[in-house]
Amino acid sequence: MAEAVKVTVTLEPDIEDFVRDQTERGSFASSSDYIETVLRERFERAREQLDAELQKGIDDIEAGRFMSIEEAFDSVYEELGLKRLAR
Repeated sequence: MAEAVKVTVTLEPDIEDFVRDQTERGSFASSSDYIETVLRERFERAREQLDAELQKGIDDIEAGRFMSIEEAFDSVYEELGLKRLAR
């Protein structure tokens, strides 16, 4: 795991109160722990979504559901009603 880096965050008072309340409930040792946990969960969720989308693309390629870049551009131009310049 990479070395932790210190970051300072300024919170609006109502958000600060919420974070402090979550910390005082005993779930987290400090406000920093709470914020880091929330950010880590969001980061992991985004990573999982990206992995799922990449897997969809891999599955499509393996199933033969793809087109060349030229076909893709032709499709976009056609959809937009534009004429492509001569290649």
